[in-house]
Amino acid sequence: MFGNWNLLTAFLYVMGIVLLMIEALVPGFGVAGITGVILVLASIVMITSSVYQALFMLVGTIAVAIILIVALYRLGYGKRFVKSMILNTEQKNEEGYVSTKGYEKYLGMRGTVATPLRSAGTVIIDGDKIDAVSEAEYIDKGVEVEVIKIEGGRIVVRRV
Repeated sequence: MFGNWNLLTAFLYVMGIVLLMIEALVPGFGVAGITGVILVLASIVMITSSVYQALFMLVGTIAVAIILIVALYRLGYGKRFVKSMILNTEQKNEEGYVSTKGYEKYLGMRGTVATPLRSAGTVIIDGDKIDAVSEAEYIDKGVEVEVIKIEGGRIVVRRV
């Protein structure tokens, strides 16, 4: 079977290339890509009689694939594909998209520790349960604390 180009090797080679193209066009778990690589390598091993011929065919296959990809991209097919993979919209604050809640209103307010602050825990301020971080000390449950800093979504408290 080695050294003969027969129908099985041609079928395996073509199916491997088709599976690789499917993997490139349709996002997935990589099953089609891995199977495609295995089929192409199997067909190359079946058709060659030496390692050098197999490497030559593998390098040739990669070169032809690169040339085809560049040609298709220059013809305009790749540009549409690349544009479909890029997110062109923006999530703006004016439209209601925010990354953190507005905790600035709690700055300077006092509350009670709901769970022990082993550097992080829960504090009740103005009836709201809020995740907070102590200023580098352990604070037991029920102790009164004051919000001293807001860093994005992080609220830093200190024992009163």
